[in-house]
Amino acid sequence: MHLKVSIIIPAYNEADCIESNLLELEEYLLGSFKDYRWETILVNDGSSDDTAVILEQIQKSKTWLKVINLESHWGRGRALRAGFESASGEVIVTLDADFSYAPYHIERLIKKLLDENADIVVASAYRKDGSVKNVPPKRLLLSKLGNKILSYMFGSNLTVLTCIVRAYKSNFIKSLDLHAADKEIHLEILSKARTLGAKIVEVPADLAWRSAKLLRKKCGLETSRRSTLKIKKTSSSHLFFALLSKPGIVFWIPGYVLICISTFIFLLTLKNIGADLASGLSLYHAIRNSMMNASLSWLTMAFSFLLGIQFFTLGFLTNQSKTNQEETYRTLHSIYSELKKHKKD
Repeated sequence: MHLKVSIIIPAYNEADCIESNLLELEEYLLGSFKDYRWETILVNDGSSDDTAVILEQIQKSKTWLKVINLESHWGRGRALRAGFESASGEVIVTLDADFSYAPYHIERLIKKLLDENADIVVASAYRKDGSVKNVPPKRLLLSKLGNKILSYMFGSNLTVLTCIVRAYKSNFIKSLDLHAADKEIHLEILSKARTLGAKIVEVPADLAWRSAKLLRKKCGLETSRRSTLKIKKTSSSHLFFALLSKPGIVFWIPGYVLICISTFIFLLTLKNIGADLASGLSLYHAIRNSMMNASLSWLTMAFSFLLGIQFFTLGFLTNQSKTNQEETYRTLHSIYSELKKHKKD
């Protein structure tokens, strides 16, 4: 029996392209995807345009399409979670509804998942042999910079952490207790997967914005403002998750700055003491003069040094707390998995 693949596509206000994209997906699946059994689950995330109406018409003639309509617009995370719950395949592939990553990535993701015996495969246009086309320069720069920061904070060698285009072992992704409602779900999955020691790999991908998406970016000022607000909201949530991965950095950075300040003042003080010694004063009198004539510098040096040590200590304790939290999560995940297993039995 062939492996079964569940393809999950969350959609919100995609009326202008959803029909043509689904037909493109059907052509690919029927023509080049014969080695697998498959199902397509499209989750309509409370669209306010005609997406729901269009999907209802398509579903009547396409038995391979399953549509889940959420009652209101919750966000990508809620839509993906609904798709995960409904999926029946051994492998789950998630795609963006605008097909910025073309359907042929499905087989590339699955092959990598099986060849590497990985739990998660992430599509990356920024990896070697990947490509990017038609993406506005500012958006591309923001994405690359953001993913570099996230990669550092997560301590991983992944070049993309925010992309929806992925393949998962179904039993693994369903074992995760996920709560994120919007795009931060991509980071939540990677964070919890890493804590559990999952194998996460990347595959080169081709990112190409299509005409429908490019047209939306030129629809006028109101759309631009909404897009800017959405980017700011997403960036804030991603930064929050990044800080959760390395919480100690919040204290280490100011601690490092304060230690540098105290070191600079100390070296400057030594220089002044050295000048007094060269003029013939004794070491005692040179130090006494320095403390009497530059008492503020001595106080600043001492205060900066002590406060810097305090920040470093807080950073260490915060990281220890995170380590304990991860251990607790692993224990709770084990209990959660056992409960789900017994519930099925």
